Order: sequence, then structure tokens, then C-alpha cells
Amino acid sequence: MFPKEESSWEIQLPLHDCNEEELRLSNREEQNFRSFRALKESSNNNSDPTQSSKPLIQRVPSILRENEDLKKYFEPRVVAIGPLHHGNPRLHQAEKAKLKLAVQFTNEHGICEHVLYKRIKNEIEDLKNCYRKKDIEEYEDEELAWMFFVDGCAVLHAIHYWTQEKQKELNIKVDLLAFAQIDLFMLENQLPFRLLDLLMISVKNGEDLRNSINKFINDMITVAAGNEQLPAKEDQEQSHHLLGLLRERLLVKPETTPNKDNHWWIGDKLLSCGPKEANKTFRSINELTEAGVCVIPSETSSLRDIHFSVRFLGTLKVPRIVVDDSTGAKFMNLVAYEMCPDFENDFGVTSYLCFLDSLIDTARDVKQLRHSGMLLNHMGSDEDVANLFNTITTDLVPDPGMYKQVTDDIRK
Repeated sequence: MFPKEESSWEIQLPLHDCNEEELRLSNREEQNFRSFRALKESSNNNSDPTQSSKPLIQRVPSILRENEDLKKYFEPRVVAIGPLHHGNPRLHQAEKAKLKLAVQFTNEHGICEHVLYKRIKNEIEDLKNCYRKKDIEEYEDEELAWMFFVDGCAVLHAIHYWTQEKQKELNIKVDLLAFAQIDLFMLENQLPFRLLDLLMISVKNGEDLRNSINKFINDMITVAAGNEQLPAKEDQEQSHHLLGLLRERLLVKPETTPNKDNHWWIGDKLLSCGPKEANKTFRSINELTEAGVCVIPSETSSLRDIHFSVRFLGTLKVPRIVVDDSTGAKFMNLVAYEMCPDFENDFGVTSYLCFLDSLIDTARDVKQLRHSGMLLNHMGSDEDVANLFNTITTDLVPDPGMYKQVTDDIRK
């Protein structure tokens, strides 16, 4: 037999101090350690799981998209915004409308289209870094720059006119505009907020456009009569996109915090959905009212403004909600955003939906929520609303023990 050949490399690992000069690694090992260090640095920089990282604009996680009952919520209805659905023949009709809006934008602000396009092209590498490479590799830089120019101008112009209630002046079909509002909040239809910011700082009245975005987002949240409008965040530039901005506004923490001796916050953790009978962690609204619990609206629209107090009688406060044909799409795209693998977050919207699903078993529960002033049904029958929330929470992760203290106290 031939003697065993010695390897051309070896690993010398120090027991205590990590000195890379003492390591002699193969190419594969170097690659492994690079990945390890990248994750280590990311963990050190994001020690608080409630703090947002900077997720890329990407496709909906497959666990949601592969659900036949849910995938309809992730497909744009009339318009493709950005590169992920660009060129879809089904959405071709809206391309001319976007171009018309972009022309109106440059005319209204008196700025040359060449100037805006050049500024976008100069930032194209940073804008490309907001997406996964595999999702945009088919596009040349010039094609992406033109796409960002047209789509960005169109979005800003449409939002500004929506908030000014001047939609008719856009000369766009009413049905197209109505569905486009829903499409703006599709995860796969997002534009980097830095693109919108670049366009806003390039025009004289950019602050008006910024205020229009604030109003547009707030209008999406405070449509339930009687809810206090939460203040808009000033640092829009920290938002990743419009969907992210909507999520931040929905999850703003109310200024007043209940007394911890007799209140338990239930908006900050992941509630159990899962199999309805085996993992249910909360009684339905009818069961609660029959047990003497008073259910009333919260003072604000924040999804975190949910708490239970115990004095003479139990009182559960929940923010008001308006349910219409856009509710499923908006909430499911927010859930998809929270489920993106590169987005470190506290699953605030997911928690809220699971909690709401715990309250709603049947149409009787929806009726009770309506009578309590917590739900306004613009969707159809109460049965439709119950089916909606029972369906969209199907694949959300269960955690039966997360709210044991709250549910045990309600059962007393």
C-alpha cells in the first residue's frame, strides 16, 4: 500500500483568542467562515428583535403563496409597480396610465424629465441593492432607471391627487384608480422609499408630496369613525417602502400605557392561530360577553392598543376596524412582509390578526363586534367577514402558551 498523502493544508484553531493569522483554511472553509461572520455581525447589530433590519423588496414567502386560498391576495389586480411584475400582459392596460401620470407630474412641477431620469440613473446601483439580484438580473440598468422614473412619478402624482380629492383631474378611469390603491400595498409591488425621496427632493414643493404620503397612509388607518389619528412619523426616509410605512403607522405605540397591575398588553407577541380547537388561546367575542366581559373600542387606531383590565368587571379594549374588499389583501401583504426571512421584527400585524381570529369564530361574533362599535362591515355579510379572518390566519404560526396569563385571568 502506498503511504497516505499529507493534506496540502491544515487548520490550526486557537483555543481562546481568535487570531485569523493562525488559521490556514481551504477556500470552502473561508466561505463558510465569511457567512458565519456576516450572520454574527448582523446578530450583534440587531440584538433587539423588535428593531427592524433592512429587508430587500422580494417575492412573497412560498408558504403563503402556495396556499390556494391566499395567493389571490398577492397578485396585483391592475398595475405593475417596480420590476417584479413588470411586463405582465395581464397588467398591460395600466402602462399607458402610468406614463400619463408621469407626464402630469413633470408638467405640474415644472421639471425636465431628463433631469429626473439622470438623477435616478446616477443612483441606480443603490436602488438595485434594494432588491434581490435574481429578481432583477434580467433588466439592464437603463431599463430599470426608466421603470423607476415612470413608476415613481406616477405613484407620487396619484397619491397627491387622491389626498387632494382631485382624482377626476387625473383623467384616469375610476375603476383603475380604485384597484390601483390596493395594488400600491402589494409586497411585490413596492418601490424603494429612497426612490420616492429622491423624486420629492428634486421638486420645489416636495414637502407637499411628503405630506400627501402621510395623509394617504393615515387615511388608510383612521377610516373608523372616532379613532384618534396617531401622529405621523417625521423620519420617512427610514421606511423601506409604502407597505413598510403603513406597518409602522399601524403599530405606533400609544402614548398612554395601562397600569401593569391590572392590564396585560396583547399586541406585542405572536398569538396562536393554528388548528382552531386544539390551539385556541382566546374565547370568542360571544363567549366573552356571555361571561360578563365588556368589549369596547380602544382610544387609538394602533394595533398595539389592545389590553384587558380587571376591576369590578373585565374590560377588553380593541381598536376599531373597517372591513372591505381590500382588507384581506392589505393584511396578508403586511403578514408576508413580516415573514420575509431578512426582516427582523416582532410580528405585530400577525399578532393582531391572530388575536382578532380568536375573537371571531362565526357570523354571530362579527355581529357582536359591529354592535360594540369595533367593526364596520363594508364587505358583505357577517359570514363573509368571519370566513375572511378564519381563512387568512390559517398558516400563521401557533404559540399556545404565549398568552396563558391573559386567558387564565379572563376565565376566572
